[in-house]
This record gives sequence, C-alpha cells and structure tokens, in this order.
Amino acid sequence: MDLLDKLSIVAIAAITLITVGMLSNQEISKRQHGNNPGSESEGGKNSYALQIEMDRKIYQEVASYQKQGLHAEAMAKLEDVMKKYPQRPRSHVYMAQLHLKQGELAGAIHDYRRAVEMEPDYVDERTPLFIGNEIKKLVVEAREKFGREKKLRPQDKTVKIALNDVYYLQSRLAGGCE
Repeated sequence: MDLLDKLSIVAIAAITLITVGMLSNQEISKRQHGNNPGSESEGGKNSYALQIEMDRKIYQEVASYQKQGLHAEAMAKLEDVMKKYPQRPRSHVYMAQLHLKQGELAGAIHDYRRAVEMEPDYVDERTPLFIGNEIKKLVVEAREKFGREKKLRPQDKTVKIALNDVYYLQSRLAGGCE
C-alpha cells in the first residue's frame, strides 16, 4: 500500500464518521422536539387549535356580518381587523369571500393567493386549516374566465395579474412549491 491508498482509506473513514455523527445528531434533535416522521406532535395540534380559536375570536363580527349578508359592514370591520392584525392570513380569506359575494373574481383570486402565501397550510389537506376545495372551485372558474379574457384583451394587465394568481394557486393545490 502506498501513501495515496492510505490517504484514501483515512478520507473514507472520516467521511463515514462525519455522516454517522450527523445522522445521529438529527435523530436526537427530532426526538427532543417530538417531530418523529409520520406522526403529528401534540405541539402541532395545539398550535392549530390555538390559531383557529384566535381567528374565531378576531373575526367573530366579520363572520356575523357576512352570514347576515351585510357585506359592506363585514368589509369595514375586516379592514379594521386588518389594521390591528396585519399579519393574520385569515383576513385575506375573508376578503376573498367578500370579493366573491360582490362579483369581483380577480380580487378574490388575489386575496386567496395572499392568504396561501402567508399560510401554506390552507392548501395542505393534512391540516385543519385546509380550504383547498373552496379555492379549487374558484381556480377552475377563474382559469376559464380569464383565459377567455386574455384572448380578447391580450395587453390588459389586470387579466395578466389574475391569470398569474390563478396559476400560482393551481400550482400550490397540486402540491407545487412557491
């Protein structure tokens, strides 16, 4: 055995030891945080429950107005909530629903996109936050409508933006990355 063979053996042994160390460190970290693959941790379930409960409280008046068909009042209350809680993705879900009730398809699509960008679990079937079926119906309708409008008005920026939002949501619903 010459020097090159000995160096190769040492390098392979070092790489093997480093790999084993990294894998065991990762396994220890997973156990400490309760993130075993294939099982949902209690912390994850609790955080969803807390988020849902907090949203229920924050948007209680908005939902009430919306159920009563008082869209202007719901929109005004939602704008107040959005000022107070600008990082709540549920605001965009309610805004999208209100846009739909007012016949503003492009606005609804855009708000759903913003909601999904802020909270990807809205399109993850494995979470209690999933609203993908609601979004999917809208995407099918919007893709058809804005596809026609693009042919009629190819230079219209609002149609291009709406189609980009539709394609983004379609990709996310299919499990694509951002």
